[in-house]
Amino acid sequence: MGSFILLPDFFCKDVEENIKSHGYKVSHYPIKKNLDADKKSFIEKIRQVKPEVVVIFHTNGIKSKLFENCEWLARVTHDIILIEDSVHKIIDPEKINIIKKDHFVINSLRKVVPLQGSELFGDREDLDFSTPSFVQSFRYRLKVYFLWVLTILGWSLVNILPGRLSKKFGLAAEKLMLAGYNLIGDSILPAKGGPGGFLSRRVNFEKIEKVKRHQVDTYERLLADLLPLKLFITVEDKGSMRGFPLILPKNRANGILEFIRSKGLLVRFELDDSVWARNQKIIYLPLGIHMTQRKVEEVCRLTREAILRNF
Repeated sequence: MGSFILLPDFFCKDVEENIKSHGYKVSHYPIKKNLDADKKSFIEKIRQVKPEVVVIFHTNGIKSKLFENCEWLARVTHDIILIEDSVHKIIDPEKINIIKKDHFVINSLRKVVPLQGSELFGDREDLDFSTPSFVQSFRYRLKVYFLWVLTILGWSLVNILPGRLSKKFGLAAEKLMLAGYNLIGDSILPAKGGPGGFLSRRVNFEKIEKVKRHQVDTYERLLADLLPLKLFITVEDKGSMRGFPLILPKNRANGILEFIRSKGLLVRFELDDSVWARNQKIIYLPLGIHMTQRKVEEVCRLTREAILRNF
């Protein structure tokens, strides 16, 4: 029987299947509707399944409250490998805090900046990984970067071409993006990092965070009276989120999404095959330096209309 890995129930299904393919068993602890972990259930699950690995996910880049008391968390997971999943979060490597032995932090550049690759951070004595072969890494990276370049080209044409052509290229870019997601999520073998690691050290974190905070403030101001579920988002989290979270009841979610997409805004339900998504749905409204103030206001207008049409 394989060892348990404890995951939040708002998590990528492809990664879960990848974990199982390595011989591990998966158990879940609940994430509440407001995207925060249920601390009591988290502790109960650790006692129940005695996992070898625990993953704590900063959902949509919002800092998990399980990290509010790092001394407590280090005690609870003292003999467990702790993975801090920051793939939806912009993280400055200079500000990473390793709280115990076998605590690792992972990010995913492609989800928050236009770069490919993922990084792993931890204490040097805890890191002991075999280097993948050149051929294995080359083939994998070639496929990933090929899909990525085509995706970027498609998104770029969306901003240039008119009307129907713009939408067609947007849909094509979305398919290419999802093909890249599947390739990365399904890959069993690791690969060496590419140029993304070098370029990630040149990301202007301060500028991105400032832009995102302003955009989140705009979303909150223009959508506050219609949001089905309002979240309290700290100033720090506003600057690091992947997208503005639009959490919707299941009975209204499909109609809202269909209307928004029909107008050319190609958002989707995030982690729609997760356990959490059985009870509600979430859309990430776009954030980032590629979004002008005018574009954010237009997204707000479309979202308001979609919600009002589906009361």
